[in-house]
Amino acid sequence: MNTLIRLHTHDDGSEHDLAEYWHLADPTNSQGPAILCTQEYYGYGESGCKYDFKIVKKGGITCPDCLEKLKILKGVKL
Repeated sequence: MNTLIRLHTHDDGSEHDLAEYWHLADPTNSQGPAILCTQEYYGYGESGCKYDFKIVKKGGITCPDCLEKLKILKGVKL
């Protein structure tokens, strides 16, 4: 399951420049809920930004920066 976030505003209330994209919530961030590409925090007690979220079984990520980071991570050989 993928948790996707669309940020409408920054923490200071200004319009977010990546508002049209759905970002992946970083599943490895132990500090709190943040998007993968910029590590910008969202959520109650974390940030004052306005956002939408949805949970999908597969896909749904439209942010080119999140997709690029995922491609890099998938290239790591274990």
